[in-house]
Amino acid sequence: MSKIIECTGSPKPYFKTKSDFLSALEPYGYKHGKMKKKNNMCDILCCDDLSSTTAKMELAKSLGVEIMTYADLAEAFDLETEV
Repeated sequence: MSKIIECTGSPKPYFKTKSDFLSALEPYGYKHGKMKKKNNMCDILCCDDLSSTTAKMELAKSLGVEIMTYADLAEAFDLETEV
């Protein structure tokens, strides 16, 4: 079963771009998606700072979406960094 992930902030120093980061997660069943107020299908918001106050962070909190940092995911899956 795949998990839908949305990103905010920068994945550096782990990866050059969000696209590179998402590609590294694909073998683990993660797919990129968008959070939506209505009919949200997003499971995880990945960010660079848990104290961020971006619109995506606020939306994730209001929807009860799990929030993780790039570092958390990179460590959890022992991802090879590309920076």
